[in-house]
Amino acid sequence: MEIQIEIISYEGIDNTFLLKIRKWANEVLEKAIHSSYPHYLRITIWKNNEELRDFYHSEKVALGVVTGEEIDFLATHEAWRGYPRIHISHERIQGISNSVIQGVLHHEIGHTLLHGSPEFYRFRFTDRLQEAGLDKGIDLPLLQQCVYFVSIAIKDLDVIKWLAESGLWHGQHTLLEYLMLDTKEEKQAWNIVRNSTAYAKIAKAAFLKVILPIEAMISVAFEEAQNLKGRWNEAYSWLSDSERDDLFQLCQGMVEYESMTFQERLEQATLKLIQDV
Repeated sequence: MEIQIEIISYEGIDNTFLLKIRKWANEVLEKAIHSSYPHYLRITIWKNNEELRDFYHSEKVALGVVTGEEIDFLATHEAWRGYPRIHISHERIQGISNSVIQGVLHHEIGHTLLHGSPEFYRFRFTDRLQEAGLDKGIDLPLLQQCVYFVSIAIKDLDVIKWLAESGLWHGQHTLLEYLMLDTKEEKQAWNIVRNSTAYAKIAKAAFLKVILPIEAMISVAFEEAQNLKGRWNEAYSWLSDSERDDLFQLCQGMVEYESMTFQERLEQATLKLIQDV
């Protein structure tokens, strides 16, 4: 199945970089043989973080979207307009190696294939979920942030498994190692919120973005996965042993939710995070 790629960039960008983006995208798309995958994908290269931030702000206002701050990531994906779009801030990736950018793009293309429709960006907040949140001091705005972070982790789980099974595991290994190089900001944030039950839950939800993909690699018997797990334990050694063990147990459970729908997995994982982790 042929998937049309449209790459939009700011004026004056190096054409060599655009050719690399297309090449890396095609490395994933050539693995896409399922008829349910989207037929069109747009990749936008923004000049700087400010332009990307302005875009997200205007889209959220226009469409009533409530999520976190997207420009904190090397690249982002969404399908708010009914088709998949990937966004990259050229400023954000300056100085980052090609191997990491390749892994990032593989990752985001994986999302467009598996999560290229609006259903993966609209979240339910059932009475059960809201009541569980309020019991821990998590009001609806905080619950929205928590669910957003858990949704990122679940979608990353799907993508990592798909890429690993498609033979494109190496880029994800490189990307995960890069993400674990520096956890200073996370440590600082954790030291601020660790004594607040509500905010500590949100922080733990954010930590899932790296640890859940590692658990996904373990589940498909990726040979380097256990080494990555050891690397994660070192990078997050400022968490207590019990805190790290609780997060791994949560991730192991999330891997087993695979037979559920996305919304069911999201609610179940968020409930467990709020009530038990």
